[in-house]
Amino acid sequence: MSRNIGGYLVELLAANDIDTVFGIPGVHNLELYRGLAAANMRHVLVRHEQGAGFAADGFARMSGRPAAAFVISGPGLTNIMTAVAQAYSDSVPLLVVASAPVRASFTKQWGVLHELRDQAAVAAGVFGIARSAHSAEDVRDHLRLCLASFRTGRPRPAYLEIPLDVLAQTTTLQASRFEGTASLPQASPEQIDAAISLLKQASRPLIIAGGGARHAAAELRQLVEILDCPLVTTAAGKGVLADSHPANFGTSLPYRPIQQLIADADVVLAVGTELGETDMYFTTKLPLSGLLIRVDVDPVKLSDQYAADVCLWSDSRAALHSVNQGLATRAQETATRSGWRTAIGGVAKFRAEIDSSLDSKTRALGSALRAIKAALPRDAVVFSDMTQIAYFGNYAYPVDNPGQWFHPSGYGTLGFALPAALGAKISSPARTVIALAGDFGLQFTLPELMTAVEAGLCLPIVVWNNSALGQIRDDMVAADIPKLGVIARNPDFVALAHACGAQGHRVHDAAALTDAIRSALSHPGPTLIEVIASSFEK
Repeated sequence: MSRNIGGYLVELLAANDIDTVFGIPGVHNLELYRGLAAANMRHVLVRHEQGAGFAADGFARMSGRPAAAFVISGPGLTNIMTAVAQAYSDSVPLLVVASAPVRASFTKQWGVLHELRDQAAVAAGVFGIARSAHSAEDVRDHLRLCLASFRTGRPRPAYLEIPLDVLAQTTTLQASRFEGTASLPQASPEQIDAAISLLKQASRPLIIAGGGARHAAAELRQLVEILDCPLVTTAAGKGVLADSHPANFGTSLPYRPIQQLIADADVVLAVGTELGETDMYFTTKLPLSGLLIRVDVDPVKLSDQYAADVCLWSDSRAALHSVNQGLATRAQETATRSGWRTAIGGVAKFRAEIDSSLDSKTRALGSALRAIKAALPRDAVVFSDMTQIAYFGNYAYPVDNPGQWFHPSGYGTLGFALPAALGAKISSPARTVIALAGDFGLQFTLPELMTAVEAGLCLPIVVWNNSALGQIRDDMVAADIPKLGVIARNPDFVALAHACGAQGHRVHDAAALTDAIRSALSHPGPTLIEVIASSFEK
C-alpha cells in the first residue's frame, strides 16, 4: 500500500504504542495531520507548542510511556524547546516530531518560511537525540533509535525532523513494531561487593534517593530497614518511601539540620540522583565528610563533581537488590541491634527542628498544603510549578508512593503545572490529578485552560495568588535590592475561568480551599481555584 511518508510515520507510532499526539497543525506539518486523520489517532489541540511539550511530559510522567508532540518547523520547534529542556533535566521520555523546510534550502539562507540557519543543530543542543530523516527508511530507522533511547539508559527527549519535500513523498514500506527489549547497565560483582563492604563497615550510613530510584522503592525500603539508617530524597525521588515511614527524613536537603546529618554520615549512598543545585538550593555541591557510593544509569553522574569512592553504573533496582542480598547477614544482626537512625532519635526530632525555624509566611503555605491534602484521595497526583507553595510542598506535602508529586526540578521552568497536569489526566482519566501553580507562573501557560475545557477534564487548578513573583521579591529584599518588576497585577482569575468555560472559585481560608477542591472533583470540567495568600498569612 502506497501512502505519503507523513502517514507512514503515524502508522509507525501507532505500531509502537504511541496513541496520543499533542500539537498544533500548521502549513508545514499538514501531511502529518493527514496521517493522524487516516489512523484515527488521538490528537489534543493545544494553544501553544510549549503547552504541547509540557502536556506530553505530564502524559509520560503519569503513564510511564511516551506521547508525541507534533510541531511545525522554525517557531514550532523553538516554542517547544523550553518544555523539552525541562524533560531533559527530569529524564522524561518525550518524542517531538517536526517538519523542516525543503532540503534544497538547508543552510542557504533563502528566506523560506520558518527558516532557521540549521534547525537540526538547534534541536541537538537541547534533545538527547536529534535526527533529520531524508527518506522513508530514515524515518523508520531514526524513530527506532529515538524510541530505543527511552529504554536503554537515562531517558531523554528525542527529536525527529522530516523536511517538507520528504513528508510528501510516498512509500510502500510496512509499519513494523520495533524490538522492545530494554538494555540497562548492570554493576559488576566487584562493584557490588565494594559497596556491600563499605555499608557493612559503616556506623553512620545515610541514603539519598532521587528520581532514578522511583522504580526501586521496595528495594530501598528493605535497605533502610536492614541498615536502620536515615533516607533523604530529592523532589524527584519524593515518595520512594512513604512519608509516614520512620526512616524517611523527607525531601529536606535544603534544611540545615539535614545538611549537618549528611556531613556527620560516614558513608552516603546516593541512588539515581544528580545531587544538583536545585536539590539543595544552598550550594552547588553538597558537603560530604564521609565516603560516597553512587548508583546511576547515567555514567556522567559517576564522574562529575562528586568523587565517589564506589561507583555502580547500574539500574537502581538491580543494584539495590544485589546489595540487599549481600547484606542479608546484617539483617539478622539488626534484628537484635539498632543502628544510627534509632540512635539519633528518629525523624521526629529533625522535623521538629526544621518546623521551628519556619517563618509565618512559610507556615501559611503549610496551612494551604494541608487543606489541599485533606481534599484529595490517598492516590491523588499533584503537578506543581516553580512557586513558593510548591518549594515548601517538596518538603511538607506528604505522599505514600512515588509518582504522586511532580515538580519541575533542574531546569526549573515556570508554566509547567497546568499543561503537565492536563497531559497526565488525559493519560490516566481514572486518577485524581491537580495542578498547583503560582499566580505569575500560571500566566505562562494559562491558555491551556481552554485545552482542558475542550477535553472535558475534571482538573482542579489551585493558584496561590500573592500578587507577586514572591520568591524573587523575597530574594530582592534579602539582598537589599529595590523590588523592581516583582509586584504583579493579576487578572480576575475567577472571571477568566468563567470566560473560558471553566468553573472558578476564590477562597480565603483552609476550610474553603478543601471544600472547593472537593467540589471540583465532582465537576466534569476544569476548575480554577484562586487562593488569596494574604488571607492565609494573617
